[in-house]
Amino acid sequence: MQAESRRSEKDQSRNPDAMDFTMRGWAKFYEPRSKTEIAQAKDLFDRALHLDPDNVDAMIAKAWCLAIAAGFRWSTSMAEDKEIATDLIDRALAKSSSNALAYVVKGDTLRVFGRPEEALPEYDAALEINPNFPIAYAQKGLALILSGRAREAFSPLQLALRLSPKDPIAVSWYYNLCHAHLHLQEYEEATKDCRRVININNAFWYAYVDLVSAYGASGQLEPARQSLTELNKIRPDFTIQWFREFGYGYSSNPQFRREFDEILDGLRKGGVREQ
Repeated sequence: MQAESRRSEKDQSRNPDAMDFTMRGWAKFYEPRSKTEIAQAKDLFDRALHLDPDNVDAMIAKAWCLAIAAGFRWSTSMAEDKEIATDLIDRALAKSSSNALAYVVKGDTLRVFGRPEEALPEYDAALEINPNFPIAYAQKGLALILSGRAREAFSPLQLALRLSPKDPIAVSWYYNLCHAHLHLQEYEEATKDCRRVININNAFWYAYVDLVSAYGASGQLEPARQSLTELNKIRPDFTIQWFREFGYGYSSNPQFRREFDEILDGLRKGGVREQ
């Protein structure tokens, strides 16, 4: 993905210090995902842009950091971050309209702020430029889930994993397979994929949420309790009410929300408190 974002010379900074900060930012970005790593990566991209405001690579990267922070609800200023990310990615595309990663990040910016249907054409635009771009397939799969089309998500997600099985962010793709299964009430498959996620990154709290719901919905109360204990270590503020607002913020699609309500019911059965 780094090569894709910098595939043309015009996307690279001509300031060597800005280029160095950008490269260091990407290295931090691809460390196991956490609030700290994403914040540190964004700071490095900020420093690159301070030295070279026209650095397309750093624009894309900073916008992506903001979208990721919003997606995980790490952001403390969602409206401001949305405005900044949108401006950055629009500027990047104006300067480099053939940059596939820029379209992916544009899609992500739309998706995390509740517009998954509008994100889908952006991922398709990235794939028109690069038909073998795994992140575009992966993010398209997630947008399909949020658009109430979970059954269609498996093909692009599995293709992403075939194209880049050791990708630094493949953990998210495995999680989205788990989440698609959960939306379809395929609980055995969901627990298998989410267990894989935790084996890769045991701080990936989304996976514990889906495990609690899948175990709760299928009557496996002891593993549900164990998963909830792990979730509470990472998200002690987790409640049904909070997660409902969280999930509904991603999509207003009626089918998605019907499926999400079933996930909430599984969480109740798994022992999650209401508020």
